[in-house]
Amino acid sequence: MNERINKFSVNSDEASDYENLVSQILTRIDDLSPAGFEQLITDLLIRMGYEVYKNAKRRTSSSAIQGIIIEDRPGYKPIYIQTRKLEKGSIITSWNMQSFGDAVTRKAGRGLLVTNANFSKPAQDYAKEKHIILIDGHILARLMIVHNFCVNIKEVVEIKSIDPNAFNDYDI
Repeated sequence: MNERINKFSVNSDEASDYENLVSQILTRIDDLSPAGFEQLITDLLIRMGYEVYKNAKRRTSSSAIQGIIIEDRPGYKPIYIQTRKLEKGSIITSWNMQSFGDAVTRKAGRGLLVTNANFSKPAQDYAKEKHIILIDGHILARLMIVHNFCVNIKEVVEIKSIDPNAFNDYDI
């Protein structure tokens, strides 16, 4: 009988610790400058395995495309990136996204908008229509945790058991 013990349940202390870590990450992100936030996002995307090309042009407006992720090796499927570092408690509306959405549409591509803020429901609807992926502050913090970015691992527990079928191939 092949039994494997998996730990799927999370007790309230672990959930509380996780939410506390998310909160700490968000607090640190809120303290970053817009340039520091942009670099954080670039470095996280690289950690996640993407090739990121930053726009070398000096940005003069919030509509500028700040970088490009090349989704496939030949480079036919670019994803245009924009970061928005806003004041704590801010909400991005569809009106705030229109210039970026127009830039993505002109290039017939897809977009990725990353912010420390939240998105209004109309902004979420607009993003779907314009093929823009939205990452708000909470999703950003969770991505940082999942990819071990700007966090320390305190403890790792592995419980191993023998796989009884693994030795069948060696029985001669």
